[in-house]
Amino acid sequence: MSVVEEIRSRLDIVDVIGSYVKLTRSGRNYKGLSPFKQERTPSFFVFPDTQTFKDFSSGEQGDVFTFVMKIEGWTFREALQELARRAGVSLEERTPEQQRAQSALQRLREALHEAMAYFHQLLLSAPQAQICRDYLLKQRRLSEDSIRAWKLGYSLPDYHALSAYLTEKGFAQTELVDAGLVVENEEGRRYDRFRGRLIIPICDLRGQVVGFGSRSLDGSEPKYMNSPQTAVFDKGRLLFGLERARHAIRQAGEAVLVEGYMDVIACHQAGFTNVVAGMGTSLTDEQFTMLRRLAPRIVLALDADAGGQRAVLRSLDVARESAEREVELRFDPRGALRAQLHFKVDLRVAMLPDNRDPDEIVLSDPQQWRSVIASAAPIVEYVLDAVLSQFNLADAVQKSAALRAVAPILLDATDAVQRDTYVQQLARRLGVTVRAVAQTLSETEREQRHKGRGEATPRYAKQPAASSPPSLDLELHLIALLLRHPQMLIDANVALTRAGLDVLSEKDFADAALRQGFHALSRHAIGHPTVESSDDDTWLALVADYDPTLVKAAPSAQQELSRLLREDAALVREEVVRTALRLRERNAAREQQALVAMIEQLRETQDWSALQHYNLQLRHVTTQRLRAQRALQLRNELSIF
Repeated sequence: MSVVEEIRSRLDIVDVIGSYVKLTRSGRNYKGLSPFKQERTPSFFVFPDTQTFKDFSSGEQGDVFTFVMKIEGWTFREALQELARRAGVSLEERTPEQQRAQSALQRLREALHEAMAYFHQLLLSAPQAQICRDYLLKQRRLSEDSIRAWKLGYSLPDYHALSAYLTEKGFAQTELVDAGLVVENEEGRRYDRFRGRLIIPICDLRGQVVGFGSRSLDGSEPKYMNSPQTAVFDKGRLLFGLERARHAIRQAGEAVLVEGYMDVIACHQAGFTNVVAGMGTSLTDEQFTMLRRLAPRIVLALDADAGGQRAVLRSLDVARESAEREVELRFDPRGALRAQLHFKVDLRVAMLPDNRDPDEIVLSDPQQWRSVIASAAPIVEYVLDAVLSQFNLADAVQKSAALRAVAPILLDATDAVQRDTYVQQLARRLGVTVRAVAQTLSETEREQRHKGRGEATPRYAKQPAASSPPSLDLELHLIALLLRHPQMLIDANVALTRAGLDVLSEKDFADAALRQGFHALSRHAIGHPTVESSDDDTWLALVADYDPTLVKAAPSAQQELSRLLREDAALVREEVVRTALRLRERNAAREQQALVAMIEQLRETQDWSALQHYNLQLRHVTTQRLRAQRALQLRNELSIF
C-alpha cells in the first residue's frame, strides 16, 4: 500500500471536510454550505461511499487531497504532509541526520515564536515603546485590536536585550544566529539584529512565524529591514498576510497585492481581507503561483512611481515566463483539434489616485478603495503605456523596436476581440497601419515557435516506461498509458467528441496528484513525440514529480502493461480510448449520485427554481453516461480490440 493509499484508508473525508465545513447528514451522504462561494442554500455534498465531494455552486469536486489543496491553497506535497500528520502516517523513514536537521528547524521556529511574544509584550507595556505605539495609533491609524491580532512588536534600542532574554529561555547563541535574530560579524562578535524598531511578524501559510519585518522609528537607515534568508525564511516564497487572506481571496476570486506591510494590516482592519504584500522585492514565480492557485484574478495596487512601474513589468514577466499559461484543446468548426495558449489568470493594475498609499485611502475612504480596485485595468493596457514610454516614437527605428517589444505581450491576448482592440490602439499610438502591427505579431509568433522547437525536451518527458495493468483504477491506468504515449490524448479526445462528449480535463480525475499529472501532461500532448524507454521503473516519472509515493502504487503490475505497450500502437491507442470512455462513464455515474442527493435536498426545502435547474443537469449527465456506454458498446460490437 502506498503512503497516499494508507492516508486515505486512515482518514474519513467526512471528518476532514467537517473540520472546515458544518456538515449535516442527508441520507447516506452529507451536505453543507459551499466553502468556496457565498450561498444560502447548501449545495456542497460529501459522499462517504466514494470518499469524494462535489460543490454544485462552484463546480469543485475531487478527493480529500483536492479539497485540502483548494481550501488551504497548498500544493499536493503540502496537503500530503498535513494529511499524513493527521493520519499518523510517516511519509518516509528519516535518517538520524535528517532527524537532527528537523529538530534544528523546530528549534529555530520556537526561538522565533518566543521572540515574537517578547517583542509584542514590549510594545504593549514597555515605557520605551511609547514612540512605537504613537506611530501605530496616531500616524498609521491602526486600532489596538489590529496591533494585537497581528502581534506587532517593538525591539529595545539595546544590542543584547533579545539575545539575553532568549538565552535565559534555553536557546544557544548559534541558534539565534541561524534564526536571523542575532548578527555575527567578521570578528565573531554577536549582537541583536533588530534594535529600536517596530517589529512585524511574518508567518507562513500555517500561521507559524518564520521571520520579521521592521521599520526604524528615528529616521535611521535602513528604514525598512527584513530577517535575512534562513532555513525557515525564504522571502521569495512568502507573501505577507497570506495565511490570513487566503480564505477571503478564494471567496472573492481576487487577490490584491500591495507593497507595504502596514498597507496590508490597514486593509484588513477596514474589512478588505483579500490583500497581501510581497517581501520588498519583485513578485516571484512562486508567489505568483500561490496567488493564482487561490484566485483567477490578481490586482496589483502598487505605487505609481518608477519602482512601482518596474514591479508591474516584472510581474508580467513572471506571469509570462512561469507555467501559468496552458494549452487548451479545442475543436474548430470543421472538427479539427486545435491548441490554444492563454493566461490562466486575469492580471490587472489599480492606479492609486494622487500617489497616495493604500492605507491612506482605505482608512480615509473605504468606498474609494473599493472603486479603485474594481476599476483596475488589464495589465496589457498598463504595460503598453509603460513600455512605449521608454521609446522615442518619433524615430522610425525606435518605433519598430517598440512594436517588437510589446508584440509578445499582445500575443498572450488570445481573445480575438481583445487582441484586435489592442492592435488598433497600438497602430494609432505608433502612427502605423493595423496591417504593419499584425505582420510584426505574425513574425514574432513564428520566431517563438521556432525557438520552442529548438529547446531541450522538458524534464517531465524523460523516459517514462510501462506499468499499471487495466485492473487498476481507471485514472491511474490512463495516466500510465499517456505517459508512454502522450500524443494519444488527441485520439481519446477525438473519440469522446465523436460520441458527443467533452474532451478529457483535469476534472475527470478525482485523485489530486493524478489531476496535476494530467494537467502537465496535456499541455505537451500536441505534437509531442512518442517517448521511447526501456526503463520500466520510471513509468510514472511525470506524476512522481508531484508525489513520489505514487511510484509505489502498483509495484507488482508492471509486466502486464509492459507487454501491452510493446504491442502494436493501434492496440495501445484503442486501450487509451476505451479507458477514457470507461472513466467518463464512471464519472457520470458519480455525478448522477451527487445530483440525486442535491435534488432530494431541494425537494425538502421546496426550492422549485433550483430544483428545475438541477433536474436539467441530471438529465444532461444521464445523457452523457448513456453516450459513453453506447460508445463502449459500439466498440465491442465492432471488435476493434
